[in-house]
Amino acid sequence: MLSPDSRAVAFDLLRPPVGYRLDLAVLTTYTLDLEALLILPLSVLAQPDGGLEELLADPLRLHQAIREAGDRIHAFVDETGIAIPRSARPLYSMLESSVHPVRAPGGGAFHAKAWVARFAASDGSSDPVLRVAILSRNLTFDRSWDIALSSESPLKSRRRVAASRPLGDFLLALPQLCTGGVAAEVMEHIQELADQVSRTAFPAPDGFESPVEFHALGLQRRRRSWRPPTRGYRTLAVAPFVNQTGLDVVGKLGGNDRTLVSRREELDKLPDDVLAEWKDVYVLADTAQGESEEIPADHTERVEGGIDRTSRLHAKLIAVEHGWNVTWYVGSANLTSAAFGGDNVELMASVTGKKGRKGGASGCGIDRFLEGGFGNLCVEYQRIQLETEDARVTDARNCLEAVQSDLFNADLRVKCDSADDLWRLTIDGTSVQTAPDIKVVAWPVSVSESLARGIEDGLNWRLPVACLTAFIAFRLSINVRGVEDIRMALRLPVEGVPEDRIYQVLRNLLDSPGKFLRFLKALLGGLDAVLDWAKEGREQDVSGTWDTGWSGDSLLEDLVRAASRDPARLDPVRRLIDDLRKTEEGRRIVPDELFAVWTAVEEALPREAVG
Repeated sequence: MLSPDSRAVAFDLLRPPVGYRLDLAVLTTYTLDLEALLILPLSVLAQPDGGLEELLADPLRLHQAIREAGDRIHAFVDETGIAIPRSARPLYSMLESSVHPVRAPGGGAFHAKAWVARFAASDGSSDPVLRVAILSRNLTFDRSWDIALSSESPLKSRRRVAASRPLGDFLLALPQLCTGGVAAEVMEHIQELADQVSRTAFPAPDGFESPVEFHALGLQRRRRSWRPPTRGYRTLAVAPFVNQTGLDVVGKLGGNDRTLVSRREELDKLPDDVLAEWKDVYVLADTAQGESEEIPADHTERVEGGIDRTSRLHAKLIAVEHGWNVTWYVGSANLTSAAFGGDNVELMASVTGKKGRKGGASGCGIDRFLEGGFGNLCVEYQRIQLETEDARVTDARNCLEAVQSDLFNADLRVKCDSADDLWRLTIDGTSVQTAPDIKVVAWPVSVSESLARGIEDGLNWRLPVACLTAFIAFRLSINVRGVEDIRMALRLPVEGVPEDRIYQVLRNLLDSPGKFLRFLKALLGGLDAVLDWAKEGREQDVSGTWDTGWSGDSLLEDLVRAASRDPARLDPVRRLIDDLRKTEEGRRIVPDELFAVWTAVEEALPREAVG
């Protein structure tokens, strides 16, 4: 089980081995946080060979490198699953070529969560390395208990590996599931990666036998039920969402020694006779779940049953003991009819090993897992009587979801036209019909929600070029108490975007002394500071004078510290200041007072340190 530190896990899964660089990564997720995806390219660029300093030497080159890294990372997400970012920022435009909305052919959700990465040797002397991670975690910042199975192997030419072929087939299917298609170049890269994966045996973790076996569910338009092929005498099942159909499937794996762990509110929905089939039923203890956090509704995980706002159980696994062995299945599938019946697209991985003796220190059995720590997080389930939901609330929620479905099928698209010193962004497409008590508003994610417009008013905005984007936020609301708004973002087809938009984004980031100083502080602070700079929200006031929030003495101290410890770190600062001071606009961003501080540091440096 993984710690609820999603960012550390995500970075580790894409961080290249020593001597390698990321060549291509394909990520699949049910829900997507654009901020999380924005940070990943920066993490990939954090190489231990000093490559970051070269990128910092030129802010335009930094921006272009981030964009290129993003082009190597492709995220396939359920068309309903892009969350509205907490902060509006033009930087999201860098992700447009990396985000691919998809639709499950069986009519359910695209629920698979897998990361497949290829790393190339920096000097070209070694075979590429493939890394696969099958997760229960979405690509978001939600704090939940999750599980992942990760494995890597050098890429070698060989015949197809039966255990890996389902993963290769899954990758091949992704472009066909995209609602807007993918570029021919991207399709070629994915096809090549799928072939390489199919020919690679991925070793199981220590204590298990090789190789890892993959299971893809719901790829066929014709629904096909799936159940774990292993039968035995003891079963452990863990999932946040369960229903009778899913539990019946797992129950047929054999034996009466069954243990179930799920969320309390899901278990409360099940009849007593269904739960009676399980010997032990548990939920996470309150101490394991942590306190509920105040998280905006649009920044949380969308789940099959609604919105999850707490640090709760999200892992999905099935363990079956058979003979002296145990087989573990981990991945995205909940214990539901949607997962096992073929409606959803799911991805699971399985490994088999010796279960070990009860109380022993070795083995990979259920007792080892429960006694090794996870069991201490659980308490016995006690039923709580659920209140019946008001029929009016149920009907209102269904009406909102129907309008949401209409939006997905409305063939919406973004059109950009030059309009004097600004640009006009317009959303065209089939009109969406709503009831009088339902309101639908939209706005580009690059601007504040305060600029939202109702669909009945016409969806168009006059924006600077840096704010043009294919990501459009939508809020659907109904005037019924107890019904939460539906908030989502769509990545729409776009036309008319100028070629220099990406560079205009950077110019927008450095258009005031305050913004320039934040970037300057990142240049002096190294990787962590650059990451913070990339994550900063535009809601922060950075439009004041050059020393707003950062006194001249503090600036001088940071510059002198960098000069004494690592004079070369000032090279990118020198280049940036020289370039900006060449124009009248640049001299506004780097005023005389700030330039005087910089000049004092320059004069104090040894001549050999001045590049």
